[in-house]
Amino acid sequence: AHPATIIIENSDGIPQRQTPKGAPRMSLANSADVAILLFCLSAVGPHPSPSLDRAARHVIDALRPGGTLVMRDYGRLDEAQMKLGDARDRELGDNFYRKGDGTGCYYFELDDLRDLFVNEHARDDKLEELELDYVTRLYRNRGDGTTRRRVWVQGR
Repeated sequence: AHPATIIIENSDGIPQRQTPKGAPRMSLANSADVAILLFCLSAVGPHPSPSLDRAARHVIDALRPGGTLVMRDYGRLDEAQMKLGDARDRELGDNFYRKGDGTGCYYFELDDLRDLFVNEHARDDKLEELELDYVTRLYRNRGDGTTRRRVWVQGR
């Protein structure tokens, strides 16, 4: 049996996916009734970017007609973004930062997600927006008296 995909690094040290010769090509097109993306897109890259567009396209293509995408990710002006924004060496681009573990993190506005996933002008190549909104929470640490204001984007 051959692996369907292997990951190697190119000369710049960036992981690249390749399919070995003779390996079966797997297609996930029209294979899912529901796709769940929990804090996934923010690590792919900033909006707009070819990699984020490609990730959105893969999710849309994987859904069967009438399928549903459920997602939650980091929202603009989340307290974590404000803290990362104070450290200039962590800013990789507009609203895109490098977290302490080295991963990238983009903070979305609702229109960023509409641009990626939602039909405009009755096109059939994207999804229908059922709901899309900001979720805000205020967390209090009783031990040290601090509070954290979190902002996420959530939709289906």
